Amino acid sequence: MPTKLRIGTWNIGSKRNHDAIISRIAELDLDVCAMQEVWLDCATDLPALANRGGSGGYCWYFTPALSPYELDRHKSEYYGLAILSREPLRWSASFQLGPGSLDRKLTSESEPRIVQLAASHLKRPIIVGNTHLAATDDWTPSSIRQSQASRLSDILRAVAGQGDVVLCGDFNTGPSSSDLGELRNVLPHGYASIRGTYVGEPERPPIDFFRSSTELALEVLVYAAKGLSDHDIAVATLQLDDATPNFFG
Repeated sequence: MPTKLRIGTWNIGSKRNHDAIISRIAELDLDVCAMQEVWLDCATDLPALANRGGSGGYCWYFTPALSPYELDRHKSEYYGLAILSREPLRWSASFQLGPGSLDRKLTSESEPRIVQLAASHLKRPIIVGNTHLAATDDWTPSSIRQSQASRLSDILRAVAGQGDVVLCGDFNTGPSSSDLGELRNVLPHGYASIRGTYVGEPERPPIDFFRSSTELALEVLVYAAKGLSDHDIAVATLQLDDATPNFFG
């Protein structure tokens, strides 16, 4: 029986070297990894992942936030979020966070955002969330990010009664940001590293971290991306004691 569960959150910076990224996730012994800024080309990437026989032992759950039409790129390319899990998930779902209209120039702040939710076949229900909120210059406050956090809070409030919720993500703002005030009401327990997670700016507050609906025995450490992204990898280790049933039921 496992004694711990290791959950990572990693913005892979739109990199396409999936083999190296999966190898780094396996090297860190992650059971689940929530990834942001994931590009997948249905014509090339998906067959390659399938031919690797489960992507190095991980099951992929990809949800596009932007379609080829919205990206104005190759017709089979999609951009969004992915959850990698060593065990098949019991269920997964995704929800739009807004903004909903693309009748304007697409920027890092106006880009439509989503949240993924997933749960494994658990004895103790734990729902893992994955999101990536709006970005602004120097991480200044954003009414769009605040709106996304509010929408996210409504979604998580509705599912919190089904089990413990652990939200992973790149929030593009620090854990104490006023933009996340409503989210902290729904997920009052925060778990973040001391140093920053954006490569080259360790003095800034971390923007990649975790929040949960209940207090958990979590320890968060940050591991170097080793040139694979402009974000380092935040890893939360959940200690499982005799009173905590196995995550993988």
